[in-house]
Amino acid sequence: MKRKFMNEEGRNQENNDILKEQALNGCGGDEKVSSEEQARSQESVGEQLSELLGETNIEDLKKQLTEMREEAEKKSREICELKDLMQRRQADFENYKKRVIKGQEEMRKLAIKDFALDIISINDDLLRAIEASSSVKEGESLEQAHMYFVEGVKMISKMIEETLKKYGIEEINHLGKPFDPQYNEAVEIICDDSVKEETITKIYQKGFCLGDLVIRSARVQVTKPASQKTVEEASVQGEA
Repeated sequence: MKRKFMNEEGRNQENNDILKEQALNGCGGDEKVSSEEQARSQESVGEQLSELLGETNIEDLKKQLTEMREEAEKKSREICELKDLMQRRQADFENYKKRVIKGQEEMRKLAIKDFALDIISINDDLLRAIEASSSVKEGESLEQAHMYFVEGVKMISKMIEETLKKYGIEEINHLGKPFDPQYNEAVEIICDDSVKEETITKIYQKGFCLGDLVIRSARVQVTKPASQKTVEEASVQGEA
């Protein structure tokens, strides 16, 4: 009986030892599982970083950053050079404008000078004609003095017209030609069946032009057919 009790006590002790061993084994297993999970988590983070960075490492990033910085500095230098070039071109253009304006002013003065010299010469001849007409020589009649004066004035007028032609200024002479309002100003209009269209039949004041530029329009008399007047009057009465 005593032996049986000791056997049972031994088996209980053995079971307790087994339970303790299992408990110890169980705690160690949890630690092993936790370590494996941490390893897998770190591996996952590494994979994500690898995907983000790709095959590029830190050195490559530094190299690219350096290249980008050098390119930015290059572009900045180019912008400064272009700005400096633009400023110099602007200054050159301003100087060119000043030279052109000065050249035009000098040409204008030279042109006025030449024209003034010709007019002054003509005025000298006119003054001589006036002086000559103010006194009658012995043996000359007043009629002869008047005739000489008129001839002198005609010569001076001819000299003026020649001077104008010298500078490209031409007389507008459309006498007997169709009326052109671009070159002529009608100061009188008459009707006559001897003409078939509006025609300049008299010039009251000469006109002049420089090429296509009209300096002064000619003041003229315009003659138009009498039948045209009748048609115009009938048209006006119809509108009324």
